[in-house]
Amino acid sequence: MNYSVIAKEQISFLHNFIQATDPDLGPVPKEAGPMRKRARKLYNRLCTPVRIIVAGEFSAGKSTLTNLLVGKKLIPTSVLASELPPLLFRYGQTTQIAAGWWDQKKLVPVKDVNFDAAVKMDPDFILVTTPNPFLKNINIFDSPGTSDPLSDDSKMQHLITSSEATIWCTNAVQAWRESERYTWSSLPAINRKNSILVVTHIDLPAVKRSMDRVMQRIRKEAGELFQSIIPVAAPRALQAAPGGVVQDKEAWKECGGEAIFAAIKSIADPIREKKLVDAAAIIENQLIPFLEKMRQAGSGEKSSGTHVAGVPNTGFVSGSQTGRKIDNQPVDFNATGRKAPGMTPEHPLLSEWNAMTRDLISKFENADDPEVRGLIQSSYNIVMEMTDRLTLIDPRTAEHEWITNQFQEALDQLTLMQLETGEEPLESTAILLLQLSRDLEQATTQESMPRVS
Repeated sequence: MNYSVIAKEQISFLHNFIQATDPDLGPVPKEAGPMRKRARKLYNRLCTPVRIIVAGEFSAGKSTLTNLLVGKKLIPTSVLASELPPLLFRYGQTTQIAAGWWDQKKLVPVKDVNFDAAVKMDPDFILVTTPNPFLKNINIFDSPGTSDPLSDDSKMQHLITSSEATIWCTNAVQAWRESERYTWSSLPAINRKNSILVVTHIDLPAVKRSMDRVMQRIRKEAGELFQSIIPVAAPRALQAAPGGVVQDKEAWKECGGEAIFAAIKSIADPIREKKLVDAAAIIENQLIPFLEKMRQAGSGEKSSGTHVAGVPNTGFVSGSQTGRKIDNQPVDFNATGRKAPGMTPEHPLLSEWNAMTRDLISKFENADDPEVRGLIQSSYNIVMEMTDRLTLIDPRTAEHEWITNQFQEALDQLTLMQLETGEEPLESTAILLLQLSRDLEQATTQESMPRVS
C-alpha cells in the first residue's frame, strides 16, 4: 500500500466534501451537518501523524531517548525533570516552543526556546516544533515520570490512553521493577497493544558486564507484554545520527538506534494503514452515497466518475457541480452494504452495549446540570470497555475486525473531542454513539461474528 499517495487522494476527497456541504456557500439539506462533521474528523485524523508517548518511571532515560527520536538535545537540563509538564514534539520549519493548556485552543509562544520561562506559566503541556523529517509522520509525547513524588502519575496514564503507541523506558540498572510491571498492567489492554520496551543506560560499565543476564530476565518477565524489547544507548546513538541523519552506520546499529526506529516503523505503518482502510469504508459507504443523493436532488447530472483510492469508482461531485438546489430527501446514513438484521436473538455484545448506552443517557438526562466534558469522558469509558471486550474475542473474523476498528476509531475521536469547547462536542458525541450502535447491530447480525457471552 502506497500510504502517501492514497492518503493524499483521500484527504483531497474529504476537503472537497467539506466544501460541497458548506452551508455558507449555499443551501444544503439538514442532514449534511453531521456528515460534514464526520468528514472533518476523518480529514484531521488522516492529517495527524501517529501519536507515540515515551513513558516510564522517574530517571528511566525518557528525555534522552526523546532527544534521540527528535534528533537534537532539546529537553533542557536547567529545568528539573519533575518540574516539566508533558512535552509534545511536532515537525516545524524552525525550533520553537509554546505553552499550552488542555482546556484552551490558544498556544502562547515562548521566545528563545526558554523552557524556564515556559514552566513559570504553569502550562498543562509544552509544544516543541523542530525541522526533523521523522516528525512529519510521528508526534512524540515526553511524559512526566511515574513513581516520582513531585509528579502526577494520572497525567502520564491520560497521555498513554490518548496516544496510539507507547515506548516504555526501563533503566537497565534496575530493569523492569515490580512498580513498573504494576503500572503497565493497570493500563487497558488496547493501550498496551502497540508498545515497545526500551532498556536504557546500557552503556554504563556495570550494566555492560551483566547485560546478557539482564536482557534474558526482561524478556522472560515482560516479553509477552510488548511487541519488542530493545536495548538502546541513546547518547551514543544521538552522536551517531546528529539531526536525525545517520553519520556512523556501525555505531548506529551497535547502540540500538537502527533497531528502535525500525520497531517504531513496524508499529506506525499498520496504524497509518488502518486509518486509510477506515476512511475508505466511511467514504464508500456514507460520504459518496450522500453526495450522490445531493447531486441527484440538485442537478440531475450523471456521476463525475472521480476515483478515490481504496473506494469504488462511484464518483465525486464537487460543491460547484451540485448546483446547491437540494431538496430535503431522506438520506441513509448507515449505507454499509451489510444485510438487514434478521429474526435471530440479540447478540450478547449488542445487548451489553445497549445497556451501557441506556445507562449513560439516563444518567445525563436525570442530571440537574450535565457537563459536556463529563459526557464525553463517560462515553469514552464505555467505548473503551466495549473495545476491550472486542479485542479479547477469538477467533477473529472479518466482521469482528471491522467492528473493532470502528470502536478504536471512536476512541480517537472522543479523545480529540475532550480538547474541544462549546456545545458542538455534545452533539458529535451523541451522533458517534448512535453510529456505533448501528455498526455493532450490523456486525452482530453476521453469521461469522462469534456469539460470546
